[in-house]
Amino acid sequence: MIEFVILLGVIGGWFIAVTTLIVMLVFGKMWGLLGVFLMVLGVELNKFLKRKYMDVVVSNSPWAREVARHIFEMNELIILSSYAASLFLYEVIQKYVEIVINVPAG
Repeated sequence: MIEFVILLGVIGGWFIAVTTLIVMLVFGKMWGLLGVFLMVLGVELNKFLKRKYMDVVVSNSPWAREVARHIFEMNELIILSSYAASLFLYEVIQKYVEIVINVPAG
């Protein structure tokens, strides 16, 4: 079960990063606010799953409870950092396009 939680955080982070980056590249930088919505949605989903998981699965073992708490916190960090990474990649791609268009080879 805990592997599913980790995988959910990683897949959610990639989904947020890729969606935000593609939307910003296609429609413009202001559409990156859609990524904020996805990020908040992902964090809230993580909190919901954390409550359910902590109540149902690991209620008997304090060690398992601590490990699960850290994994859910890690998922929140993955989600937050994926949004920041998409903003960084957007700036890098924009600079690359600007350099290639303004300074032709030769």
